[in-house]
Amino acid sequence: MKILAKSIAATFVACISSFTFGQTTYSTSESCNCTVDTSGLASYLGTLTLSEDTPLSFEVESSSSTFAVLHGYIDGSTPTVVNTFISSYPEVTTLVFMQMPGSDDDESNLIASMALKEAGFKYYLPSVNQYPDDAFIASGAVDMFLSGNVRVIEEDAEVGVHSWSDGVNDATDYPEGHPYHQPYIDYYVSVGFSTEDAEAFYYFTINAAPAAGIHNMTEAEIEQYKLRTCIYSDAPSYSVYFNDGSLSATLAGASYQWVDCDDAMAPIDEETSQTFTPPSNGSYAVEVSEEGCEGVSDCVTITDLGTVQPTSINLKLFPNPVAQTLIIQGSEIETDLLKIFDGSGKETSSLVNVSQTNQNEIQMDISKLPKGIYTLSLGQFKKQFIVE
Repeated sequence: MKILAKSIAATFVACISSFTFGQTTYSTSESCNCTVDTSGLASYLGTLTLSEDTPLSFEVESSSSTFAVLHGYIDGSTPTVVNTFISSYPEVTTLVFMQMPGSDDDESNLIASMALKEAGFKYYLPSVNQYPDDAFIASGAVDMFLSGNVRVIEEDAEVGVHSWSDGVNDATDYPEGHPYHQPYIDYYVSVGFSTEDAEAFYYFTINAAPAAGIHNMTEAEIEQYKLRTCIYSDAPSYSVYFNDGSLSATLAGASYQWVDCDDAMAPIDEETSQTFTPPSNGSYAVEVSEEGCEGVSDCVTITDLGTVQPTSINLKLFPNPVAQTLIIQGSEIETDLLKIFDGSGKETSSLVNVSQTNQNEIQMDISKLPKGIYTLSLGQFKKQFIVE
């Protein structure tokens, strides 16, 4: 079982709903229902006495509330508590995870988590000091959080992981591939992770800290292991690619955008759209204003990023994660097109020293970049890298 451990420790909506690129209208505001319904949360928390030392509770202000506040540890009573909550509060859409140190009953955790997943709640973890009461999830509570179809984690949130113990041995005492590991991996797959992602996250957790310890995940690790389904950005922007009448887009950096959403650019109503006809094949940045715009044309800015270089598609980027020097290899690389963006969509190219050893290789000194996840853009080539 997972050892119980204490972890020490408004979503933006764009004013434009769509734009037309060529002959098709596409959504530019948030997609896949990533908005958490937490209106009134701060004032309600002021009325509660939260505890991590009692069995898991769901606090709901009234029968019409759209959110519930969770606190306490998961135990044998949790499946019953969960089922009672689901049937009693049909208006709740969002679960706010506040003080949840873990689980002392893995089987009950699995049953309760799958019941919550089936009910389709959105999960929300505030940053640790966002409210007077700390917010955190650790150990088995992290497993429960992963059952959310929509998982919003604020920046500077506290997510604690560690190895499990059977009372005699830690998980790391058993070799990779041992049958004792498989139930955890199977659970991550059952809540929507690919087998590859499930194994990567599981083995990361058991090696991150011993059963008696705790590792608070970094922002880069939270993104790397896909704990969020929605990416947060204060400066929403993304790029659209137009090639021989075919349109595609990368949504990295868009405000609370769904990470794996095939319908994020689905055609919608044309009444609130802006029409933009691309002059040629190429890459275009689409930036959406948060406020201060009266009409659709004032809300969106489209910038030509230059024509796509065919050789950019086959570029190699390594090492990743990287600490000092990032190497890009390809054929006839155009350094003028190279840009670096941080996790909020802000360009940080000025902090990177680029040297081109030859026309097929670029070396980048990224030592001035803070730790985190970044996006490298070079023509149509876009790839994330992690600075550790």
